[in-house]
Amino acid sequence: MKRIVQLYLLFVLSSIVSAQNVFISGNGKDIAGKKIDVYCVEDRLSGYTDLRATTTLGEYDTNFSLSFLTDGTKEIIVQVDLMKYSFVAKPGVKYNLKISDFSFSQEDSNAAFLYGLRLPARLEMERYDGINTPINDVDNLLGEYVYENRRLLFLKDSLTKVGFISLRDSLLLKYKGNEYVENYINYEFESVMYSFYLKSRLATKEEMFASSPILYDNIGYMDCFQTIFERYFSLGYKYISRKDIESWLLSGNYSAFNDALGRDKVLVNEVFRELVFLQGMKDAYLDGIFDKNLIISILEKFKVTTKFEKHSIIANNLVKYLSTINAENIGVGDYKVKNLDQEEIELKSFFNGKPMLVAFVRLDDVACLKELESIHFCYDSIKDNLNVLTICLDNSFEKMYNFIRNNKVGNKYRWPFVYFNNNYDMTKAFHLRMFPSFILLNEKGEIKENPVDFPSTGELMKYRNTEK
Repeated sequence: MKRIVQLYLLFVLSSIVSAQNVFISGNGKDIAGKKIDVYCVEDRLSGYTDLRATTTLGEYDTNFSLSFLTDGTKEIIVQVDLMKYSFVAKPGVKYNLKISDFSFSQEDSNAAFLYGLRLPARLEMERYDGINTPINDVDNLLGEYVYENRRLLFLKDSLTKVGFISLRDSLLLKYKGNEYVENYINYEFESVMYSFYLKSRLATKEEMFASSPILYDNIGYMDCFQTIFERYFSLGYKYISRKDIESWLLSGNYSAFNDALGRDKVLVNEVFRELVFLQGMKDAYLDGIFDKNLIISILEKFKVTTKFEKHSIIANNLVKYLSTINAENIGVGDYKVKNLDQEEIELKSFFNGKPMLVAFVRLDDVACLKELESIHFCYDSIKDNLNVLTICLDNSFEKMYNFIRNNKVGNKYRWPFVYFNNNYDMTKAFHLRMFPSFILLNEKGEIKENPVDFPSTGELMKYRNTEK
C-alpha cells in the first residue's frame, strides 16, 4: 500500500509541476447548437482517449473556446457528432480551428455514422515551430513517393532507394531545428524501409530502438514502434512460448516475463523492454487467446512495481482502455433511446430475464434490410428464448417512424424498434465501426458478445424453441 501511495503522490506532484494549458478556439457557421468534445490520446501505445473539455453551443453560436491541462505533446481529437479532426498539440500553445461550411443534415448515404469521417477543418496561423503543418507536408511527400514507386521499392531498386533517402534528407534539412518533426521524419521513413525490407530489420530495431531514447509523445516514433513490435511476442516467439505466457499470467510472475524478454538482444535495455512488454500484453488481450482477467491482473501488478513512472501511467491507461472493451464489464441499461411515440426510455426497460440481441442498423442500407429480414424469418421460433431490439442510427427519427408505421416491410416486424436519439456516446461505448452491427446481451443486460455474427449466417438458430 505504501508503494501505491508513493507512486500516486509522485504522479500527481509531477503532473502539477509540468502540466500547462492547451487552448483551442474555433468557429464555423454549421456548428451552431452542436456539442463540441475535445479528447486527448493519453498515450499512443494504449490508445486510451480521455475527454478533456466539452461545450454545447447555443442555437446561434458559431464560435467556441476550450482549454485543458496536459503534461506533454499529445494528439488531440476535436469531435462534432461523429465527425473528427485530429492534430498534435503542445502544452502552453493556442490553436485556432476553422471549420469549413458543410451540412450535418446531409443525405444518409453520405453521413458520418460509424465511419469517422474527417471534420472539414484546418488550423489557422500555427506557430513557426509548429508540428502539424510540417507533418502534413511530410505525409504528403512520403505518401506520394511510396505510391508512385511502390513496385520498385518492393523490388529494392537501388536508384529508387537512393531517391527515397534523398527525400528524407531534404525534409530533415527543411525542418532542421524542429526536433519533434525531425524525429517524426526519421521514424516514418524508417517504418517504410522496414516494411519494404530496404535495410536489415535487425539493424532497424537496434539503431532506432534498442539504444535510443523512448519518444513516448512522438507519433512517428510510436507508429514505427507498433509497426515493428506489435504482436512481437504475444503469440509466443523464439524466447517465450505460448505455454510460458500462460504459466506466467496464471502466477502473475512479471519477473519471469522480464527475464525471458531480456534474452533478446534487442530488448537488453530495461526501459525499452518494459515498453515491449506493455505492447505484448495489449496484443495478448486483443488476440483473445489468454485469460483476459489474468492480463488485467498482471498489468495492475506491473503499474505499482515498475521503477519507471511513465510506464506506470501507460499501464494504468491500458487497463482503462481494455476495460472499456471487456464485454464482461460493460453495462448498457442506462443509455436512453426514443420509442415510436418519441418518448425517451432507458434500454434497461427492455430487459426481462432473457438474453437480448441488439441490432444497430440504418434503414436505407441494403445489408441492414437483409439482416432484418433474416431476423423476421426466424423470430417466431426464437422469441421465447431471445429478445430482439433494433436501434436505428439514421439521421432522423422520422425515417424510423415511417419505416415501421407506413412501410409494408417494416410494418410486419414484431419486435421493438427505437431511435438512438443522436446519442454518440452510446455508439462509442459499444465500439460500433460499421452497420449493421449486432451485440448480444446476457440476462442481466451486460454485453456477452460484441460483435455477434450476422443473423443471415444462422447465428440465431441456437435460440430456437425445440418444444413441439
